[in-house]
Amino acid sequence: MRRFGRFSNYLAKAEDGLALAAGIVVGFMMVYTVVAVVTRDVGRPIKGFTEYVTLIFVFVIMLAISFAQRRWEHLAMGIVFDRLSPGAQRRILCVLLSLGIFICFLLTWSGLKITIWAYVMGDTLLGAIPVTTWWSRIAMPIGLGIATVRLIVQLVQVVRREI
Repeated sequence: MRRFGRFSNYLAKAEDGLALAAGIVVGFMMVYTVVAVVTRDVGRPIKGFTEYVTLIFVFVIMLAISFAQRRWEHLAMGIVFDRLSPGAQRRILCVLLSLGIFICFLLTWSGLKITIWAYVMGDTLLGAIPVTTWWSRIAMPIGLGIATVRLIVQLVQVVRREI
């Protein structure tokens, strides 16, 4: 039990770090966008700007997904859920968390396979310039892999009645 609590604390620190990284990515995207607008206005546009911003945005979503789950900040139907008995709430949470674990695991696995494929094949977006995609695709298995672990931790906590 004590090891599980320690593991949960380490996971929370990793999630905090990834959420911070997602915030830094947002800041980078803002600066990059301003620079791109200025360089376009002076007649020297950044080639591939749209492609890079599109690929970078994936990190914002995926790196913070587990952080939001830990804080229970995803969409919920509180108007219905809050009216249920504590036992019914716990059973529904067990089903939903189990479903989430299954889906996140499948997406993590397929995302990892697609990332490896993109790296091996040299997958690119063809726009103003060819932009490789594997480095952006890695955000999905990282973010959803950690989200899968978070969902497992929450399921264990619900079963143990710690939540």
